[in-house]
Amino acid sequence: MARPSVKEQRQAQILDAYEACVARYGIEGATLERIAEQAGLARALIRHNIGNRDELIDALVERFIKQTRQEIDEMMDELPKRNRLKVLTEWLFDPAHSDTQFVLVSDALFMAAINDPVLADKMRKWTMEFILAIEKLITDDYPDTDKKLVSAVAAGIVGIYFNVESLTPLGKLDKLAKDSKQAVLLLINLLK
Repeated sequence: MARPSVKEQRQAQILDAYEACVARYGIEGATLERIAEQAGLARALIRHNIGNRDELIDALVERFIKQTRQEIDEMMDELPKRNRLKVLTEWLFDPAHSDTQFVLVSDALFMAAINDPVLADKMRKWTMEFILAIEKLITDDYPDTDKKLVSAVAAGIVGIYFNVESLTPLGKLDKLAKDSKQAVLLLINLLK
């Protein structure tokens, strides 16, 4: 297997730095100066390896979507043959599985999407892919369940999960996470 090129390594280094800056300062606050400082590179190298600010945002979004798709696929593959939905619920609401930087980056992308129709479309598609993955899991575990109920329960699970994850950076919300997991389990019990 070929080694990554210097440019590919540089791009990854820059995107890592950009992600850290977006998590800390938001999309607008993640300036080229801050990214360069975080990456330990000259600002000109950022432009040379990735491009202008719009290209940098596009690269971050594409990487974010690609990585999360891969993580979702891996998570689904690791689920047991039975009770997959309940095991997934345990994983989703386990604080050990939360990634504060990921949460802050996704929150920043959703906020930036308010003023960017192209980004909004990408984030909507990303959200719907996750909901559809949950719907498939429900259908696999509960094949005789009405499609409308499957859709409603999947939307409830994703909505509750996104809410809890978005509040994770605040810390000390263990009771909220525990109660939210219980709410999801109540939704799952509707499927029986």
